[in-house]
Order: sequence, then C-alpha cells, then structure tokens
Amino acid sequence: MGRRGMVTAAACVALGVVIPAATASAAPRGPASSLTTPAAITALAADAYTWALAPEFVYRFLKYNGLHTAPVNVLGGKGQLPAAWNNLATNAGDASVLYLNAMIDLSGRKIAGTPNGGTKELVLTVPPSRGDYYVANLLDDFVNSIGSIGTRTTPSSRSQSYLIAGPTSQYAGKRTARINGFTYRVLPTDTNYNWLLIRIRADSLVPSGNRNSTARVYQRTVRRFALNTLDQFQANGNAPVYPTTFSYPPTAAESQRAQKWKNAPTSALAFFAQAGRSLALNPLPARTTGLGGTSLRALPAWVVPQANARRRYENPSWGQARALARFRPLGLTATGYRVPSNWGQDQMAALQAGYEKGAAAVAELQSIIGANASTNYWTFLNDDIGTYPNSFAGYLFRSVVVQAGGSANVPLDAVYAQINNTDGTSATQLTGDGTYAITFPAAWAQGQPLPANGTIPPTVNNRSGNPRGFWSVHVYQTDPSQSAAPYITQASVLNTAYSSANTRVRSVDADANTVTVGMPTWGGAPVASTAIMFGRGAAAYGLAADTPYYVASTPVVKGSGARATYTFAVSSTWQQVVSPTPPGGQAGGGVPEQGPDGTPGTVVDLQPGSGDLWWGAVQPVSQLGSQQLTSGRLARNADGSVTLWIGPSLPAGAPATNWLPTPSTAYLQKVYGRTLPTPQIRPMLRIYFPTPGSNTAASILPPPDGSMTSTWVPPAVTTVG
Repeated sequence: MGRRGMVTAAACVALGVVIPAATASAAPRGPASSLTTPAAITALAADAYTWALAPEFVYRFLKYNGLHTAPVNVLGGKGQLPAAWNNLATNAGDASVLYLNAMIDLSGRKIAGTPNGGTKELVLTVPPSRGDYYVANLLDDFVNSIGSIGTRTTPSSRSQSYLIAGPTSQYAGKRTARINGFTYRVLPTDTNYNWLLIRIRADSLVPSGNRNSTARVYQRTVRRFALNTLDQFQANGNAPVYPTTFSYPPTAAESQRAQKWKNAPTSALAFFAQAGRSLALNPLPARTTGLGGTSLRALPAWVVPQANARRRYENPSWGQARALARFRPLGLTATGYRVPSNWGQDQMAALQAGYEKGAAAVAELQSIIGANASTNYWTFLNDDIGTYPNSFAGYLFRSVVVQAGGSANVPLDAVYAQINNTDGTSATQLTGDGTYAITFPAAWAQGQPLPANGTIPPTVNNRSGNPRGFWSVHVYQTDPSQSAAPYITQASVLNTAYSSANTRVRSVDADANTVTVGMPTWGGAPVASTAIMFGRGAAAYGLAADTPYYVASTPVVKGSGARATYTFAVSSTWQQVVSPTPPGGQAGGGVPEQGPDGTPGTVVDLQPGSGDLWWGAVQPVSQLGSQQLTSGRLARNADGSVTLWIGPSLPAGAPATNWLPTPSTAYLQKVYGRTLPTPQIRPMLRIYFPTPGSNTAASILPPPDGSMTSTWVPPAVTTVG
C-alpha cells in the first residue's frame, strides 16, 4: 500500500471507539428514499460511518469538553500537571508535555455557559518559542489540521498574537490584518467548529527546581498562553487578557451530563443524528473560503497546506460534497439527518448492521495495517495524516485516526507509532503479565544501509545535540469498548526511581490515622487518589519506605499558599472505576479507567512512632524518552544503546530508571479483590519535530524519492524470559 501502508494512534485526546453511550432518540422522518434493499443499505451505511465519524466526533467532543474540561472558546486542561493515571489532563495523555485545549465555535452564535460566545474571531496569544518547545494545533470540524503554531513553524523570541477567523469572518481571507492600530497574523478556519490542542514540552520526571520541570515550564511558558475574543483583546489595549486558571473542574451535575457525550453511540440512529447536527452547524466550505486559492509560496508558515498540495492552497474540507451526496439515500445531508419515511424495521436493522460493519472494519484496519516484519510490527502513518485527501482512502485513514485517538498532527510536527504484538498476530498480544524489552542502538552512521533499524529516533536537534522537540515511549492499557481508552495505568506509580521523599511530615496522629503535611515539592496540592511515598522514619510509624501509598480522604486544608497544611488518611491501594462489560458480547470491559474517581482500600493503621518522617509525591513513570536522556537519568548500555524494560516488575539487573511498569493480573487482583480480564497493553512511540524526510539519512518521514515508506523504523519489541 506504499506510504499509506502504515497507520497511527496519533491522538492526544482519545474519544472514538464505538461503545455504549448517547442513546438514540427518535430522528425526524424525511423524504422517501430510493434505497430500500437491506443489503445495499448496509453497504452504504458502512461507508457513511467511515466518512461521518470525524464530524460526529468533533460535535460530540465539543459537548463533552464544554462540560468536562472548560467552557467552549476557553483554554482549559489544567496545563499545570502532566497527564497521569489519576487526573483529567487528557485521555491517552502524553506525560512528556503539558496540555492546553479548547473547543471553539466561531459561528457567531451565543454559547450558553461562557462569556466568549457570539463571536467569529478569537485572538490566540502564544509565548516565545525559541527556548521552549511547543506546538499549537488547530483542527476543523473534519479533524483536518489547518494551523500549526510553535517552535517548528513560527520560532520567535517574543510573544505573538494570532487572529483565528471563522469562515464567515470579515478577516477570513487575509494573511495579516491591521485592526485599530494593531497587526495580527490571521489563521483562518474553514468550519465553525474547531479544536485547539496545545502541547508544551516539560519533563515530568525531574525535580521542580529543574529548568525543564513541569512547575518551571508552567510558570515560564504555559501561563503565557491566552485565548480572547477580539473585543476583549482590544478593550485591554490590544493586549491579551491572561487567564487566572486553566482548571475548570466540573460540578457533579456537569459530570453526569457529560457522560452522555463521553463515548460514541452504539446506535446508528444516534450516531447519524449527531453527525447530521455537526454538518448543519458546519456547512462544507467553498473552495475560496478564507485563503482558498492562495499560492503555496504565499501561504503563511502557520497555515497547514491541504493533503497533496501542489501549487495552491485549498480548504482541506472543501471537495466533500460528492461524498456527502452519496449518503442522501440514508437520510444524511448537509442539513442534518432524517430517517427515510418509507423505511421499516428491515431497513433500520440494515442501517444498524452497516454502522457496526463500518466501525469494525476501521478498528480492524487500525490494528493490522502496516504491521509487518519490515516495521518490526509497529504501525504508524507518516503521510496523508493530520490533513486528509478527500478520497475514500483519505476518509478511511481519517476515521482510523479518530477511532484510535481523536486527531493527529501533521507528520512534520509529530509521528506516532504503536505496537500491539511482537509478530503481527494475536497470539503474541502484549499483556501486563509479560516482560518486554525495547533496545535503541546508539546511532545511525552516514553511509550505513537504510532504513535505519531501531536507532535512537532521528529528530531535529539543537546545538547541544538534544531534540528541539522530543521522543518518548508510553505504555497504555487498552479497552476496545471504551472510546476514552487507552488509559495511562495506575501501575506507573510502582516505579519510584524518579521520586523522592524529601519533605518532613508536619505531624502524625496515630489515633485518627492521619498525617499532616505541607505543599509537596512536586505535583501540586494533594487530593484524594494522589500517589505518595514515605522515606526516612517510615518504619517507626508502621509504613514501608519507598512504597506507593495513596491519599485516602479529601485533605482537610488549613491556611493558604506556602503555609497551607493538608491532613489526610493514607491507603496502600486505590480502586479506580472499572469499565463495564459492554452489551451484546462486544469485547472489552473490566479495565480501570483513568481519572481521580474511585475509592481507597483499607486505611493504614498508623503507629505512634517518634522522630522525623519524610514524604513526597510519587512521580508516575508512564513514559520514558529523550527528556530523560537529556537529564542524564535514563541509563545507557555499555555500547551506548538504550534499553527500555516493560513489565510488572523490574527485571534482574535492569536499571530502575529504565523501567515502565505494567498492570499484571496479580496486581489487579490485589487491588480490586477480584479477577479482572488479562490486561492488554499498547506501547506508543511519539516523535515530535522528527528529522525531515531524506533520501540519504534516517527519518521516520518518507523520503522524497519514494523509494521506501521511511528511512527509519522503530526497534523490535522482544519478550524477556
């Protein structure tokens, strides 16, 4: 299949697999359809699922995110804490970065629950990008990347402001706009709904005093992002109004309402109703909308060209009218979805069968395409991704990305690779019970054969030889029935090699079984479910040193700021919410869901000891990569290569700094007191700011001459023992 023979789970926020969720409601009846043969309906509905998955997802995710993360047109996602097993930074999160994201509506309609509605323009202000790596990715209603702002495309030594202009904005056709004495760079979008996802590199495994720590990067870089309406920006003297917080924790009622939108529907009727609503709110753009027709030479660096662009920029979501017209016999049109009036039970059953067939085909393609010996059984897509051709193949890859994770950067910004088994068959499915090794040889030397096999991932580097972006390997637990999966696993706290019990406990109340502490040096204020550890003095109080414990109760807070204290009980286990078994025999369920919800195990019976007791927050090891090499913590082998160890316990002789813990069947049994399904795991390799495609050097991007899919492939995953 050439360059299209590899596929990725290139997502940042994962909400896409078909599972129980939004229930079907009675859709309105429309005109009679010429299509009544069940077999034909099933075949067409399968294609319609493939095409409509992207707009359905964006519509649903905007609803979900607006309740769960931040109001529409507002930057949220906390931005202060790295993605971890027990927070809501993002699903399938990357703990190598800090996240900000916003769901955007530039239709001009008022938006309930936010002061930022009723606008066709937003002003995005970004910090300098030369010293700190970040990429701000803007996607439209069809998950096409239409903008990329950051270190690669717009390197700068000062803050910059961009006018994000909706398709009907008076500024949509401009590259820059001077408004009331201030000049903006204009980033036009071709649909009303958009998704802004910002990733800022930070090392979650170094102390807070390190320049690259999450705490320092948050203060220096993250806080200098702002998203304002044009009126707000101008009223502030043509200057950004920086947010006081990026955290908008949902109320219990909002969390309950959000559940309706969390996962894709199991009902074809509900799915097509949501897709139809998305289309009605986001008319297909014209060829000339915004900067359509602009010469590629004149295209601003922050605007992403459409797939296979040759001479002129065209709106990436233009050109879909013919595809959409095919689905009119199903009742899906640009104005919404209506059930054909002459359909009965047989036709509706055929629609449901087609929906399920389409979803199954996309899921199968995601897991098998490109997984062969030449890629060491990793799958990734490094071409026609991020922005997709308006063709059947383009829609197919678009749906794979949405189902696997939601969205993708363009390959020049990032390529993601995932692996599910060691030889391309289900017989070698990776599980939390197994132990595996990934070894990256030190380097590829000029003149050696291509593709380079498994060396340290090739990236664009700075003068010190360190990546300007980053690469990292994450290990997730999968659940095919949950579109919020794959999950960062709780087992990541088992590796305490990057953690330190370096703060004195203020007091211990053995009668109440509580400890009182101050603000930790890493991770923010403790909350119920926070993983912590104790060091010196632990045994005197009935605790084990260098062992994960959990904050078992909502801390009682006294004081504020640096003088605040937190009093809480501790538990040796924490039980997350376990995903339910899906109806109808669908595979999945029984997987601990990422997030702070859940319950503690038995509270630890503290002993009335004496002497100092030291504690600290556990820094979960869910990922390892270039940042740990740069900090000097990731150990190299004698020949300069790097081995990452993946498994439920540290293999004998392996350095703890190189261990990615996994949830084993025994571990889950211990925590939950019952047998859960054998945990399946998925390592994912991310490469941000990869080396550009080359005919003569190693790169995960395709070479210009098309002689091979890429001139570098990830290393093999081998079973240990």
